[in-house]
Amino acid sequence: MESSSSANPPTTDSKTEPKKAKVADKITVTEVAAEAGVSISAVSRAFNPNASCSEKMKQKVFAAADKLDYRPNRLARGLKSNSSLIGILMTDFENPAYLSILDDFTTAIQQRNCHSLLINASQQMSIAEAVELVMQYHVDGLIVTSATLPQALIDACQAQNTPVVIFGRHSAESIATVVCSDNVANGRMAADLLLDAGYQRPAFVGGTVAASTTTDRQRGFIGRLIERGCEHWFCVEGGRHSYDAGFDATCKLFNSADKPDSIFYVDDIMACGGMDAIRYELGLRVPEDIGVIGVDDIRLAHSRAYSLTTIRQPFTDMVNTTVEALFEHIQDPTLEARQITVPCSLITRNSTRAAKKN
Repeated sequence: MESSSSANPPTTDSKTEPKKAKVADKITVTEVAAEAGVSISAVSRAFNPNASCSEKMKQKVFAAADKLDYRPNRLARGLKSNSSLIGILMTDFENPAYLSILDDFTTAIQQRNCHSLLINASQQMSIAEAVELVMQYHVDGLIVTSATLPQALIDACQAQNTPVVIFGRHSAESIATVVCSDNVANGRMAADLLLDAGYQRPAFVGGTVAASTTTDRQRGFIGRLIERGCEHWFCVEGGRHSYDAGFDATCKLFNSADKPDSIFYVDDIMACGGMDAIRYELGLRVPEDIGVIGVDDIRLAHSRAYSLTTIRQPFTDMVNTTVEALFEHIQDPTLEARQITVPCSLITRNSTRAAKKN
């Protein structure tokens, strides 16, 4: 009698096949921190011979690293002061303004005999992965252009004594110096221009909800409208800083019964999308039916296709100020964080009517 242990060789079901172990060099510091039950900064201190870390904490981190077969990047073993790398964290490549800004940053950094490490923290890269890059390469300093400064990144930079400067956006974080324009004043400037031109039902189109540029410009814009007695105004969020977001948000504005006669967009690329929606989707005229104003003064703004009235941010000056401030912090780590405000200027073109004479 045959045994129930079949003579047929066992087959392997692909669904039950054991998963391959994760490649060692793909294990991140974030996973080590989770395995050890400690913060990312604690892992950084454990692997940094110059950082303060208790022996108990080191053993806990090393045990987790051994279990996961984590191998720190070779560059992470070097001295931070010798890296000559400046990190640039960017999240917004839909806005063409940031292409020229990146060009200015890399040029200014190279003039100081340093190199740039671009960290594109887009939807494809999590903040945890961005933190991993900052820690692996021990950048001498970090420039942040994202809407917020994540706590995990703050911890990593503090653990490595890495100075941070935020470009173009306000931040409440005391550890970072900020270089930006007065976005509240920009909003007030836009409100005055539209009201002076005789528009009576202005609207504001914002970008990323959490971005200080959106909240500050909206606050300045609406506040000034109210001060001047304007009773009819509208607000809508685009959700992103892109041409498509400006186009879609504009169509949304005009879906309601009460419609605006002018629009202040949080930036130029959204204004360009909005202008095309006004002209080609809604069949209205700019500036006769709808006045349009943006912020930035990108190249498209002064093209014949748009001739966009805008509030110009002096990006090259802002970049140079940011780089200078960062290197001051690198040379003197005791410097306190500060806010540096750069003035903007109003550029009037054909997307708004001329101001009415009193």
